[in-house]
Order: sequence, then structure tokens, then C-alpha cells
Amino acid sequence: MLRQIIVTLCWLPLSLLALASQAGAVEPAAAQAGAVPARQGGAMFKIQRAGQSAYVFGTIHVGRADFYPFDDKVLLALQHSTSVALEIDPGNTQGLAALMTRYGTYADGKSLTQELPQPLQQQLNPLLEKYGLTPAAVANMKPWLLATVLGISEYTYQGYLPQYGVDSTLAAFAKSHGKPLVELETAERQLSLLGKLTSTEQLQFLQDSIDEIQDPEKAQRSLQLITLWRDGDVEGLTAMLAELTSDDTFTGKFVQRALLDERNPGLADGIAKLASTTPHPFVGIGMLHLVGKNSVLAILRQRGYTVTRIY
Repeated sequence: MLRQIIVTLCWLPLSLLALASQAGAVEPAAAQAGAVPARQGGAMFKIQRAGQSAYVFGTIHVGRADFYPFDDKVLLALQHSTSVALEIDPGNTQGLAALMTRYGTYADGKSLTQELPQPLQQQLNPLLEKYGLTPAAVANMKPWLLATVLGISEYTYQGYLPQYGVDSTLAAFAKSHGKPLVELETAERQLSLLGKLTSTEQLQFLQDSIDEIQDPEKAQRSLQLITLWRDGDVEGLTAMLAELTSDDTFTGKFVQRALLDERNPGLADGIAKLASTTPHPFVGIGMLHLVGKNSVLAILRQRGYTVTRIY
């Protein structure tokens, strides 16, 4: 499930994790014993222009307890910052139910079973059983939302939980230290990207997700992303992103069009605005927004910012 875990862990709109994690609870598989890694993960950059600066940290949207504490350099940047900015505040669930109803569920008398081809339904049934989800619990979901629920359920089963996501931890730090928490996007903006998908595209997204979850080789490769993030391997993540967006699958095209071309410029705008109005803000966004030729950092460089990696 290489593509699906990439989309979910680093790039999928963060609001979906808050929504999908409410759909069902899966007991995580037992974590393997081992020492806490020497490096806690992510990469951090400092952007500067005309006396303005900001810290920009690459996050991952699910995690484990051993992702923490943050590295001392990250903690120092957090402590010195005057505000924390995220894609959205993962704790701000007000209005999410209404948005999920609008963008992610059927409102015209249709149901999932009416939309799914029989072969796809047969592939879906064992996954629902695996994750403790009943057909009734997902009957009103559109295929894109169900695909998200399945992906998050699989990561939860493997021991990577939304509540240990780096964004959630950064939000908790900001609130506990009295620092303003700034949202660079809105949940509606994020969810509307999925809401634009046609019925055919949604079914393909669900099919791609199921195929990748069921493929043992791809499931094993998906763990590579966790390793790359923990190692702060920007070059490896760049190569993984290039692989994802260079193929001809629907998911590859969707990542390029909706999650990169439509989001990165707006995130860069938000960071630039924040840097111009707030001394030393700390920004945390999905790691894959920060790599590749059209990344947020590349856009900021084009606008005259100096970008220096400091962790």
C-alpha cells in the first residue's frame, strides 16, 4: 500500500484523519520490541528573507509513542517560536460532521452497495471484518471516504495511530504553552478536493486502495516511508515522491493534481504571510509538501527566501 500510505501519512488533508478515525476503532498489532531510535524523525528548515524568518518542520500524520520526545533542535525552535502553524488544527472538530456529510456521504438516497461493482464488494468484505467495521457502518460513505477509512484502519492495525501524529503533538504543545495555533488551510478547502472526484474516480481510488492493502509486497514497502521520515532522508523521500507521481494510475495523477498543484502554492502563501507578521513562527506540514521540484520550499525559494536545513 505504498501509494495509499504516502497519501495518508504525509500528504492527505489532515482533516480526513480526524473524520475517518471516528468511523471505527481498531486494536493495533503488538509493536516489535527495540531501542528508541537515536533520531526522532522529520526534517526542519529555516526560511529567511529581509529580516523575516520561520521554522518549517516536515510532519507525518500518524505515529507511535516512540516518535517522541522531539529532537532537542526541534524543541528549541518550538520554545523560541511565538506561534505554531499547521495545515489545520486537528483538535478543531467543530463543523467536521457537517462537512463530512456534505462531501463524504450520500444525500440522494444512494448507498455504497448500489455504487460498488460486485467484484469490488467481494474484495471489501474481508477488510471490513479485519478492521471491525460492519457494512452498516460504511453504507452511507462515498468511496473516497471509505478508501481513507480503510487506509487509516490498516495503519492503526500496524500500530501507527492518528493520536500520535506529529501534527496532533504540535497542536498540543502550542496549547499547553499558550502559543497561538494558526491554521494554514481550512477543513472545507481540504475536503472539497475529494468532493470534486467523479463517481468513477472515487471507485478507482477505492480499488487502488484495496489492491495496495492486499498486496504483501507493497504493504512491506510502505514501511519504507516511516524509515525515510525517521531518518530525515529528504533525498529518499524526493525519489519516492517522483516514483508516485510519475506513474499512470489514478492515485498518482490525483496526488500530482490535487494534493500538490492545488495545495502547495496556498501553503507557501500562508507561510510567507505568517513570517511577515509574526516573529519566528514554527510551521508543521506534511513532509511530502517539502520535497520535489514543486514543493512548498521550492516555491518559497522562488519568492526570494533563503532555505537552510537545520535538522
